[in-house]
Amino acid sequence: MVTMRTLAATAAAAASLTLGLAAATPASAAEASVTASCTDWHDGNTYGAYCSSGASHFRAHAICNNGLDVVGPWQPVGGGTWSYAFCTSVNSQLAGYRIDLG
Repeated sequence: MVTMRTLAATAAAAASLTLGLAAATPASAAEASVTASCTDWHDGNTYGAYCSSGASHFRAHAICNNGLDVVGPWQPVGGGTWSYAFCTSVNSQLAGYRIDLG
């Protein structure tokens, strides 16, 4: 039986993926203080990241000029897929960035 809490969590997760806005993260997603092997890329609007070791999951986290943060989807470390965060999704440009580890 599906509960309202499950439906609400599913809706929130879907909205976060659709909009790329910073939202609730997995319980293990607190920024890890580990040494990770990561590569990143950015231009004036977008930040991308890829990690090959050092955590279980990662995501790109962009800080935009309009004060909003946007995040890319969580990706498994070493899985071969980059995570991208787009400030254009909130009508802005890239002001800063970081990689979130989980």
